[in-house]
Amino acid sequence: MPLCVILDTNFLTVPAQFGVDVFSEAERVLERSIEFILLESVIDEIKTKLERAGKTERRMFKVALDLTERCKVVKIDQSMKTFLVDDQLLEYAVSVRGVLATNDKELRERAAKRGVPVLILRGKKHLELKGSIF
Repeated sequence: MPLCVILDTNFLTVPAQFGVDVFSEAERVLERSIEFILLESVIDEIKTKLERAGKTERRMFKVALDLTERCKVVKIDQSMKTFLVDDQLLEYAVSVRGVLATNDKELRERAAKRGVPVLILRGKKHLELKGSIF
């Protein structure tokens, strides 16, 4: 059974910003079969940011939107629809015992408190795992 890696919006902007292939890097770091997961709300967030983006950011969010095609899209439970996107990501990661992929400092700290391993960008060049996978 593959390990679920749940991607945050800012994580999908890494390839456009820093030229890092987050998919192959995740496989290298985690050394196992991975299923990349995107919550519907993350796709909605990317689309909203793309619509509001200036010229420079537009390219970054366009690349992020293109990368969503490499992921399995998960509809969130009706009970979580009112949650903020970060809360949805964290709850989903806990429920599937997955790895959360984010560069959001606050979300990383919250995940660590809940025992959720986090994949982060380190040195603008490679990914690193914080926490343990069971």
